Amino acid sequence: MIKKDHGLAAPQGMNYLQFRTSFSVQIVSLLFLCLCIGCQDSNSSNYRTEEPHSSNRDARESLIINDNERSFDAAITLSPEELKLEQSLFDLRHQYDSIIQRNNLPFYNKPFHDIKSFIDTTVLYNVFKSMPKGGLLHAHSGGITDINWLIDEAKAMPECYVFTNPDNGTYIFGQLGVFKEGTAPLGFISLKEKIKSDPNFETVLYDLLVLKKEALSPDLDYWSEFEKRFMRIGALISYRPFFKSYYKKSFSDLLKDNIKHLEIRYIFGGLYDFENEEYSNETIISDLNEVLAEIHEIEPDFTLSLIYTSFKFLSEQDINNALKEAFRLKKIYPDLIRGFDLVAEEDRGNPIAFYDSNWESLEALNAELDMDLALYLHAGESNSNKNTNVYDAVLLDSKRIGHGLNLVFYPELIKTVIEKDILIEISPISNQLLGYVPDLRTHPGRLLLKNGVQAAISSDDPSVFGYQGVTYDFWMVFVAWELDLKAVKKLVFNSIKYASLNELMKQKALQTLEKDWKHFVSTTNAMFASYER
Repeated sequence: MIKKDHGLAAPQGMNYLQFRTSFSVQIVSLLFLCLCIGCQDSNSSNYRTEEPHSSNRDARESLIINDNERSFDAAITLSPEELKLEQSLFDLRHQYDSIIQRNNLPFYNKPFHDIKSFIDTTVLYNVFKSMPKGGLLHAHSGGITDINWLIDEAKAMPECYVFTNPDNGTYIFGQLGVFKEGTAPLGFISLKEKIKSDPNFETVLYDLLVLKKEALSPDLDYWSEFEKRFMRIGALISYRPFFKSYYKKSFSDLLKDNIKHLEIRYIFGGLYDFENEEYSNETIISDLNEVLAEIHEIEPDFTLSLIYTSFKFLSEQDINNALKEAFRLKKIYPDLIRGFDLVAEEDRGNPIAFYDSNWESLEALNAELDMDLALYLHAGESNSNKNTNVYDAVLLDSKRIGHGLNLVFYPELIKTVIEKDILIEISPISNQLLGYVPDLRTHPGRLLLKNGVQAAISSDDPSVFGYQGVTYDFWMVFVAWELDLKAVKKLVFNSIKYASLNELMKQKALQTLEKDWKHFVSTTNAMFASYER
């Protein structure tokens, strides 16, 4: 019986060998076709997996664009010359980053005084030193000049004494005082004679007047130590013969740092000499105007604003009296007295809401006297979300907010700050040295800027922290926050745009800043070009 071959029989006219050969060719052809189809399927598969990948890439780019458009500096467009400078600054930062990483240095969370000597040696420091910085919007009357200069001046004054006994509840060790010969209280000795007999005491005194976090025990209260620095120099700064010298040196230091506008949170009262126990506030302003006149001989464009300042630990009645005095002075000096503020350690002082009745009085007085004594409130200098002073500062329409660190806890409030166009005065080195921000890379200001909150860089009390001006603060944020030149430029110009100057003075200051900025870009590019030759 012959079996059927189920369709594998050779076609008619073809022998078995021919069929086998033909069949093999068909099999190979089929395999090749399958392989081709497989490749096509594979390519199709790859294409299908790339499609969401491409979609993700587009979505990613869209998110980045949206984030950049939200940033506080989104409206800034750099010129070709500025872009050239920006690249040079990026190259410098890359060099410093490489040094930090190569040597495994804990750079960004080191105390400022540990890295200051390194900063001083950098080209970037010289660049930012020469950069026009517009205005210093957040500074206090007792902390704006060189402590070494202060000690040199004090030790040359025969009437300057220093308290050398332990703290006793009335005076503290290292406190300076001014007395007529033979009238100094027990424990005070001539500073000049003390340093003459013990030269090392000058270094001891410097360390008592400058807050170096690394020199303090972790168990100490940094704010208490901070306030002691002001206690030690308060009587000297308020001594009228020294007062004028102090402010002339302060303003001169700022000019050397390319700052042409200064706003001081000024605590009025206390000016004295041996002829008068206390001079009027008009005398204080008269003396400041005399110093300004001298400064204008050097730099006619330098301007000054005073924000009348009182304390958060005082009573409502005390603050009411302070407001009345602020209005009285503003009526006489409308272009000098620009606003009102309250200061003190925020987590211990009265909250802003404690003074609600005073804020109602402020509003009434503004309407009654047809004046605008604006608020420039310290708020949010805290790491606690239980501290809600920033809410009150925003709702009171504070023109600017000093520090504003814990604003990041309140997303809806951030939106309101942006809508009301309220500027945050950021003092990065101060925030680190007072213990609010251990690592400057995680400073809340960095997040606020990316979310569209306007800000300016300040230095708070630079002399108490061992420096002058605001160059070091710009250096730190440029490196730690990885800023570009757009951001730096915006921070600089914000310091005039949001200054308390009247509109005419502000426009003039902006024109001066624009001219100075262009000169800075041009000369700095020329400097970098000379390095390349």
